[in-house]
Amino acid sequence: MLRIALAAVFASIASAVLAAGWDSGMVEDEGGPAMMAWVYGDGGDVPPELRMMCGDGVNLRYGMGSGPGEGTEPVTEPLTFTFDFGGLLVQLPMQYEDMDGMYSAYVSRDSAIIGLLQFMRTVSIDDPTGTWREQMFTLEGSSKAIGALLATCD
Repeated sequence: MLRIALAAVFASIASAVLAAGWDSGMVEDEGGPAMMAWVYGDGGDVPPELRMMCGDGVNLRYGMGSGPGEGTEPVTEPLTFTFDFGGLLVQLPMQYEDMDGMYSAYVSRDSAIIGLLQFMRTVSIDDPTGTWREQMFTLEGSSKAIGALLATCD
């Protein structure tokens, strides 16, 4: 009984951490330390994730995490994802990248999607293949985290 109670406490703490909002900082990347901004969603052993870093523009990455699409082969040609900011829709073609199993797009730092990610309350992202469930992310703290990232971009 004690194990079940402790598991429930740890699960609620993990859920609170995941729902805590955006963060930014230096993380190790294959080319060395890189500034990144990120947020995790809820669900699965591996939660869905949105991640941003500087590159040829701003690199926006979306990982679907673990869930109903696990075990299916990823679509390697570009897919157009719909980002829904409470009725404001942005469609973004994204390319699957094997190195981390995430979909990626490069956008300019003054693009509409960057502004919406910084100033709206939530965003949900669909899976154009219909294999994965729609993922919802909080945008709490995104303005500060994305601002810190953008300050390091050329």
